[in-house]
Amino acid sequence: MKKIFEILLCILLLIQPGNPATGQQTKARPKVGLTLSGGGALGMAHIGVLKVLEEAGLRPDYITGVSMGSIVGGMYSLGYSADSLYKIIKVMNWNLILSNNIEENKVIFAEKEHFDNSIISLPLTSRKVSLPSGLINGQQIENIFSYYTWPAAGINDFSKLPIPFMCLAVDLLTGKKVELRSGYLPDAMRASSAVPTIFTPIKIDSALLVDGGVIRNYAADEVRKMGADIVIGSYTGYKIKSEDELKSLPNIIQQIVFLRSHEDYQEQKKITDLLIEPKVRDFSSTVFYNVDTLVERGYKAASPYREYFRKLADSLDILGPQKPLENILDRQTWSFDKVEINGNVLYADYQIGGVLGIAPGDIVNKKTIHDKIELLYGKTWFEKVKYRIASRNDSLILIIDCLERPKSMLYSGVHYDNTIKAGIIFRLTSKDLLSKKSFIDFDSYIAQFYRFNLTMVQFIDRNERFGLSTVFHADNTNLPMFRIRNERGSAFYRNNFARLAISKYLGLNHLMDLTLSLQNTSLSPDYIASDYLKKFSYNFLSGGYSYRINTIDTKNFPNKGLIFRISVNTSKLLSGKIKTDSYNKTYTSEFPGDFLFNRSYSFAGEMRRFFSPGRKLTLTTGWDALFTYTRDSLTSPHNYYFAGGEESVLGSSIPLTGFHSGEIAVDMFAGLRFDADYELYKDIHLSLITNVAIAREPGISDKLSILGGYGLGLGYMSIIGPLKIGFMHGFSSSQRYYGAFKGFISIGFNF
Repeated sequence: MKKIFEILLCILLLIQPGNPATGQQTKARPKVGLTLSGGGALGMAHIGVLKVLEEAGLRPDYITGVSMGSIVGGMYSLGYSADSLYKIIKVMNWNLILSNNIEENKVIFAEKEHFDNSIISLPLTSRKVSLPSGLINGQQIENIFSYYTWPAAGINDFSKLPIPFMCLAVDLLTGKKVELRSGYLPDAMRASSAVPTIFTPIKIDSALLVDGGVIRNYAADEVRKMGADIVIGSYTGYKIKSEDELKSLPNIIQQIVFLRSHEDYQEQKKITDLLIEPKVRDFSSTVFYNVDTLVERGYKAASPYREYFRKLADSLDILGPQKPLENILDRQTWSFDKVEINGNVLYADYQIGGVLGIAPGDIVNKKTIHDKIELLYGKTWFEKVKYRIASRNDSLILIIDCLERPKSMLYSGVHYDNTIKAGIIFRLTSKDLLSKKSFIDFDSYIAQFYRFNLTMVQFIDRNERFGLSTVFHADNTNLPMFRIRNERGSAFYRNNFARLAISKYLGLNHLMDLTLSLQNTSLSPDYIASDYLKKFSYNFLSGGYSYRINTIDTKNFPNKGLIFRISVNTSKLLSGKIKTDSYNKTYTSEFPGDFLFNRSYSFAGEMRRFFSPGRKLTLTTGWDALFTYTRDSLTSPHNYYFAGGEESVLGSSIPLTGFHSGEIAVDMFAGLRFDADYELYKDIHLSLITNVAIAREPGISDKLSILGGYGLGLGYMSIIGPLKIGFMHGFSSSQRYYGAFKGFISIGFNF
């Protein structure tokens, strides 16, 4: 190939009219075309090839790309350098980009608890359940494309980019390849890289487009037709597997799918003057975290040709200077003559426009529009929402394309842990069912230890930040090792309440509540032998204020953000019931018995701060606090919290590693926490959990107990939710009468 390229170079230079030997009129210098193949993540190697071209001083006059090559080539055609492209892909969160999700801190507070917390989500339309496509609709990747191509937003003809560009897609409706030479550049890049069975097709005009690599994965012919005299190519696409490799069904299917494209590649090679094939076959095309190695492979593959590229660049310069590269990357803002909203039926223009906050004539930068689109998506109104920019009659138009989510959705998942055992999660939500700006959310955990929660919210302002809500809740929990008086054992805890609340949403991540609750709780120990106690039951009225912050990036294995909560409550016991083998008595303020029926006050708070000093390591610091005043009855749950366990399983519980879930009743608590999480491999986590606390245990002693513990666990983010398993060890200044080492396991999304 090197020899052929040298001969070709000599011929091109000798045949130029205007050569002194011929005395003819000078002709324009030959044009260099660069074509970049598809290959998924393997296409990152193209950046290394571009780096070598830059070092040799050779800039292509035309670029064509397919799939990943359309992304790298499209960005390069705008004027991004190879180093800039490397930095961009290096910092990208590929798990997020290759999904339909956004970071949880971009989701409205009302949806945070349930966001990305189910195995399946089914839209309910016209009283029917619609099956999900199972494909990535491109919400994140299209927003990213628009962000980085923002400087070219006003250019609809790709031949007018700093480096003329074209990419290929395939029309599913006709089975023919489509040359994308104009339009909105991010849409063209998205269409060319829409891998079937992974990404949804994208509609442009009347065509339904998918990855061009289905038919042609290497567009040498197209770059010739653009005007290239010399064609340089970089190929990272499919390589035909040998007979020995075709012994698994996935490999056989893959070979069948790519046979046509590979056959076409053999023809395209013939019209390529210099072909570079980085050695990337030992990597997966679907793993996007080998950035450094893949770019280096491209660099090494192109490096032997550096001198030839330099000679070509020098020789071409003798024939005349290359047109200077226009710098458009400095363009930071645009102003739009019109804002259009398309595809919306359920949500009015004023609702969408109110969140968008962009009017004709406004000066808009790429960060503003990027954040606004994420804000719209975080409202959970849409399956997908994107923007594009079009020029019409010398006017620049901002177009918001919406794919609305049905107002009623059904979610489902599974869960198991040591405390509430195995169960199925069902969640049903509906918006505007009872009235405009209303929201109904029914959650259920169907199991032996059930949970049911019905929330009805009515927003009373235009921006849906101020709401009135009603909540009905019921749960049943087993406390495996609970202490009453001097006896310990298993106890069943039941909690039912009705609550009225006034809520104020302060942006996406802050919430204030004023609440009034009527609550019934009961505790049924199966081990109190001294008095043959069977059940304690209480009814009480409580009111409170709470303030919460949630800025974490993801619910499971977060990397950054803050969880913060404080609450102040007051409660009044209305009645109490004690049941033994010999009697069943109810007590009220008129017949108090041993109850005091005094008002109780409490303050509770928690904080968790997540931060990542490195890409794989996340550290967590935190604290928990509780203080109660005027205890009414030592067994009345409105006067104490339940401490113990890896996670909170009750509304009034405090996690405490080293102890069984809900094991220790406390009415005063102050604890510190430090955790470390290291991602060993993709989605596989090793965790260290530590905590120490001082607490007062009602009915046991007025002295403070010193409590502490540590745990070590493995976690995996699976398709059914997080899987966690490990062991923990606890220590206490008071005797606990149980083994200090305990195991824990949790499977699936939480209720």
